This record gives sequence, C-alpha cells and structure tokens, in this order.
Amino acid sequence: MKKLLFMALLLCMTSISANGQEVYQEILRLSKKAVSDPSKSTQVKKINLFKVDELNYMAMKTKEVMPDSAVTVLDYQAFALYEFINLYMDKMGKTDKKKEKTTILNIFKSASINNPRFFDMDKPLVLSYYNNDNYLTQFSLDTDWVKALAEVRRMLRSNNM
Repeated sequence: MKKLLFMALLLCMTSISANGQEVYQEILRLSKKAVSDPSKSTQVKKINLFKVDELNYMAMKTKEVMPDSAVTVLDYQAFALYEFINLYMDKMGKTDKKKEKTTILNIFKSASINNPRFFDMDKPLVLSYYNNDNYLTQFSLDTDWVKALAEVRRMLRSNNM
C-alpha cells in the first residue's frame, strides 16, 4: 500500500503542481508519525528519526544554497532518500550473514559519503549518523540521494546482490 502511495506521489511530482513539495511533505509526515508512534520498535523510530533529520537538513541547506529550485529538488531528493533507505533495509533484511551485512552497510555508507550535495564543512553535523553505531542508518546528511541511489544500485549489481 505504501509503495502504491509513493508511486502516486511520484506521478504528482512529475506533473505541474501549485502546492509543490508533496513528496517531501508526505515522507516527512510519515516519518514524524513513525517516530512518535509508541507501538513502533526503537529501531524503526531511529530509522525514521534519521529521515526526519535528513529531510530537515536537506530543506534548510537547499533553501540556503538554491532557493529558487527548492520545491522540485526537495521532492526528487526526498523520494530518492526514501528509495535508498528502503533498498538498504530490504537488503539487510534478506541476509543473516554478518559478512554480507557488513558489505551492504559499506556499499550504502560509501555511496552516501561519496556523493555530497552541499559540500558542507560542518563535519560533526554531517557525520552525526555516519559515525554512530547505535543507528542502522549510518549515512552522511550531506548526500545527493539521487546520485547515491544510482551508485548503490550499480554497486549491488556488480557484487551480485
């Protein structure tokens, strides 16, 4: 059902819209809802907290760096972030092998760090999740999610994953 919802949102994203940021706003809304839902596990809350923090960071930096294109850019980046994390969780969930999980984590981490969007020099902020073993989503906040997603897909194919 969520997949269908996001496909519909993707279609909205590609059409001309007066409201703008529908995809970004919906992903942010769903992520905030999951963070505050007491029935969700701690890990699910942490994954969604990363999304919330990333989406807020992305919006702040996008408006700062390119205020005129923020609406379209945020939608594309938010959707790519959503796909990136879903692909990551899917790959991690399909294996019990520690070595394979480490490989998957390294592929996703390197894609996030190797594809900066803003080249932000505030490394403690940008790497706050990246260097934190308490989170499954150990990714850089300063990421071009469209490019990172493309890189991850290439790397997974080349590793037959």
